[in-house]
Amino acid sequence: MSTRRAEPHFFDHGAQYFTARTKPFQQFIQPFIEDGVIKAWPARYARFDDDKIVERKDWGNDEPRYVGMPGMNSFAKALSKQLNIKFNTKITSLEKYNKWRLKDAEGGIHEGFDWVVSTAPSPQTSALFPDFFQYSKDIQGIEMRACFSLMLGFDHGLNLNFDAAHIYNNDISWLAVNSNKPGRSNIFSLIAHSSEEFAERNLERDLLEIQEHLCGETGRIISCDVSIATFKTVHRWRYANNVERKIFPVFLDIDLHLAACGDWCLGGRVENAFVSAYNLYKKMKSSLDIT
Repeated sequence: MSTRRAEPHFFDHGAQYFTARTKPFQQFIQPFIEDGVIKAWPARYARFDDDKIVERKDWGNDEPRYVGMPGMNSFAKALSKQLNIKFNTKITSLEKYNKWRLKDAEGGIHEGFDWVVSTAPSPQTSALFPDFFQYSKDIQGIEMRACFSLMLGFDHGLNLNFDAAHIYNNDISWLAVNSNKPGRSNIFSLIAHSSEEFAERNLERDLLEIQEHLCGETGRIISCDVSIATFKTVHRWRYANNVERKIFPVFLDIDLHLAACGDWCLGGRVENAFVSAYNLYKKMKSSLDIT
């Protein structure tokens, strides 16, 4: 749920929206809806087959799709209040003495932890956790695919007849007018996500080449020259989606005091990040008799 600022533009360049289909998640987000941190996005939705629209829908009359206000990361910021969070610190190894000791990429030591819970994507969790972690082989087998996010900012609006769109049979899989989401700036901004297949084929290509190609495809789909954008950039997400949308068991190793959770444990989606953590909490609570 990432937001990038490039004044006067800003972009939700990760998750675009989320749904709430489970009772625990609905109950969890309700106070944030009441506080205005989350709001439904009544987008004009379209589905494309390459550059042709084949379906239209008004999300205002459909299942709610929620966004953070004024950016997707606002929800995460609200959740992080009063938590002791250490930013920009890459943990590279774990050691167990009486308690867990963590070492970071700069050689710093962080110690005194009863438990370590990883919410990093499966390849990063697998690299960090020891092979004798109870669920090592399960996590090693969870493959993830990449995605490129193209961010375009304009001095003036484009006359598009949709706010959000899924695109099939193209190197672009998603388009959204980010500035048309609730609570956003009126400065026109457009987001395009590549297809997983395109990202996997071109993962290590120069980002300027990726940007040029995705701009070309975006312009062809919407019949508009997007090279006039005053801001252009691309972000590479190495671990965006699961290869297979499977439901995995709760990754809780009682003996080692290690655990893992995340959207990837349940096949992706923002809601499943919550559900995975909720399932882990319930199992820890029942197994350890904690509150």
